[in-house]
Amino acid sequence: MAKSGTVNELAEVLGMDRTTLTRNLKPLEREGCLRSDPGQDRRTRVVSLTTEGEAALAKALPLWRQAQTHVEETLGQQRWSDLLSHLVEATVLIR
Repeated sequence: MAKSGTVNELAEVLGMDRTTLTRNLKPLEREGCLRSDPGQDRRTRVVSLTTEGEAALAKALPLWRQAQTHVEETLGQQRWSDLLSHLVEATVLIR
C-alpha cells in the first residue's frame, strides 16, 4: 500500500472530489495521522501517513475487514457481487 500521494491522485483513486477530500483530510492532519507537504508546484500537495497514522491504520484494518466480511456474509455472495457490479457501473457513469 502506498504511504503517500498527491491529493489529486488520492481523490481519483477514491472517486472523490478534490475539495471534499482535502476537507476530510484536515482532521487526520490535526490528529497527527498524516502530513501535507508542498508538491512539485504550488498547486500540488503531497499527503503522507505519519508513524501515528500507520499505527492507526494497522489497528483499523482488521476491524474494517471484519465489518466487510459481515456485510458480505449478510448479503450473500450473489447479492454482494451484484452490488459491486452496480457500484462499478455507477462510478463509470459518474466519471
